[in-house]
Amino acid sequence: MFFALSKLFSFFIKPLNVLVILVVAGLLTRREHRRKRLWRWAALGLVFFSNPFVINYLAKKWETACYSPDQIKYPYDVGIVLGGYTRVNERIPAGQISFSRADRLTTALQLYKTGKIRHILLSGGSGKLIGQELAEAPVVRVYLLQVGVPDSAIWVDDRSRNTRENAAFSKEIIEQRLPGATCLLITSAWHMRRAHPTFEQAGLHCAPFGTDFLAETSEGNPIKWLEPSWYALLKWELLIKEWIGYGLYSLH
Repeated sequence: MFFALSKLFSFFIKPLNVLVILVVAGLLTRREHRRKRLWRWAALGLVFFSNPFVINYLAKKWETACYSPDQIKYPYDVGIVLGGYTRVNERIPAGQISFSRADRLTTALQLYKTGKIRHILLSGGSGKLIGQELAEAPVVRVYLLQVGVPDSAIWVDDRSRNTRENAAFSKEIIEQRLPGATCLLITSAWHMRRAHPTFEQAGLHCAPFGTDFLAETSEGNPIKWLEPSWYALLKWELLIKEWIGYGLYSLH
């Protein structure tokens, strides 16, 4: 029930969806003053949410576990990679894999190749509420095998649909395969503030390692913060979801 409600609720917190609802509501209303008010709010909302300055400032304050690989002084037994970085249902040729936010995986691969982690636990099933979707972890497992990671170093959780289940099923797998293993939690820096406490509450103690950052630098061009950006809308969507999820998970 919690999973279904969270998916339905997430539809209404996406800024772009809210803006579209305001525009459609304006089209449907018969009162001229109400239509103008709704469209005014939609226009102001578009200007605000597409501006990169505010969301970049908030992302910089929210993101955590921002470490360099060089700060890992001893190898961890397991690097737990949380899912959500592939587009498993894209119409692509057989044998290819499409990534959306691949930093979680590429960072884990880097840490494995440099001896910072000994095993990679891919935690990610299907997070889709309606329709069919391939589980992510088994697909990524094939990719890792193709790029030279041995099968013995890859562990798979293909059941988890959200962060809470990531923690529960990862704990179950580690207790079966290597009880007492030292663990490194690898996920997006903007997701870590919610993910790490969830794993701790599940009884799986991990060191956090953030990747896939939202915060950017101006690159010496302050005008960058004034230019509307569709990517700013996406960042708002990700952070609002995290803030609400953090609050809800804190209640349990």
